[in-house]
Amino acid sequence: MEKVITCPLCENEHKCFEEEQEHFSSFMCFNCGFMSDTRYKVGSIELVDNMRVSPQLIQDLQFHDKERDIVWFPCVINMGEKGIIFPEGVVKDYVWKYAKVIDIPEERWEEFDGHQKRLDVENAETYSRLEFLRACQSMGIVKDLNDGISTET
Repeated sequence: MEKVITCPLCENEHKCFEEEQEHFSSFMCFNCGFMSDTRYKVGSIELVDNMRVSPQLIQDLQFHDKERDIVWFPCVINMGEKGIIFPEGVVKDYVWKYAKVIDIPEERWEEFDGHQKRLDVENAETYSRLEFLRACQSMGIVKDLNDGISTET
């Protein structure tokens, strides 16, 4: 079951959601782009494993939610052909980037190990810290409705 909650980071009351699963709950704020899960308790193997493979900025931005006793961190959304949304910058000055997947001209396939498509990170769209939803809309994975957010499949 999904319910709207107040985000413990940006305090948005309309764009942060808790999704209750059978054995855990997951959290996602479409305002600030942070996410968590009840399995991400300080020191938990799930959190340690996640942080071990996360970029330094994500590790540096992690936030301990004392009310739920879990750690939140910025998410990275990789939707294959639709592209990727990721944070970029430093702790005090980061933004959201949305990089689209683009075609590689046939004459350049060899430069890219035979791949025909690539992420266009050099021309990624930039969104401010609290415009995560706009990045998701640009990717085409959510719509902002007057009465809430709807995810697209």
